[in-house]
Amino acid sequence: MHDFVDGETKESICHIRTYWGGMLEKGATTFWEAYNHDEKDDEAYAFYGRPFGKSLCHAWGSGPAMLLPSNLLGIRPTADGWKEFTVACDLAGLESVCASVPTPYGNICVEIDGNKVNIHVPGGTTLDYCQRRWI
Repeated sequence: MHDFVDGETKESICHIRTYWGGMLEKGATTFWEAYNHDEKDDEAYAFYGRPFGKSLCHAWGSGPAMLLPSNLLGIRPTADGWKEFTVACDLAGLESVCASVPTPYGNICVEIDGNKVNIHVPGGTTLDYCQRRWI
């Protein structure tokens, strides 16, 4: 997922669609411990030399859940405890995107559909967006 850090958002989205999308195509409803699109049938569930050793609900497979809101939508804290935050989008050609980020003040929700942008700013926080501050 280093591509996000390098500013190559479109390549990162392609990787997510291939890797995590492949899990979805196999019926995943959670993040797996590992995934290889070349593995077929029960082979996809084998790990550590055991036929069904792969965890199908594993935290270290959840990278996109953190990277997409922070890197695609640019939802990032700019003060301790999310008292202030910024939204700076790089949609990488996507037409619509939405995400919700939990904070101590409530969820920050960002929804973009075409040219329409909707941002929920929890009470007690300040948003920096498009060189303006929203309280």
